[in-house]
Amino acid sequence: MSETNRENLEERFDVGESVLSYFETDVVLTVSRLSEIAPILNLSAVARKAGINVQTLQAKIRRGTPLTGREMRQIVNVLRRHHLETVA
Repeated sequence: MSETNRENLEERFDVGESVLSYFETDVVLTVSRLSEIAPILNLSAVARKAGINVQTLQAKIRRGTPLTGREMRQIVNVLRRHHLETVA
């Protein structure tokens, strides 16, 4: 069995094969968790470094709107580059 990647993800899923290896299941970052750490972390700076519109991130946190997979990955990558990690 070869590695699941973006080229074969949909095909594998359609035939019922496991595709969990494609996803980072050990890291889940939610807007609730971001809201909890906001008092000690400059989330505007994190958003800018992640390439996410600051107002968009602030609105998502305020409304409780879920992060997209891409937004979550971008924020987690920024945190990791600075040797930070959040654990719920």
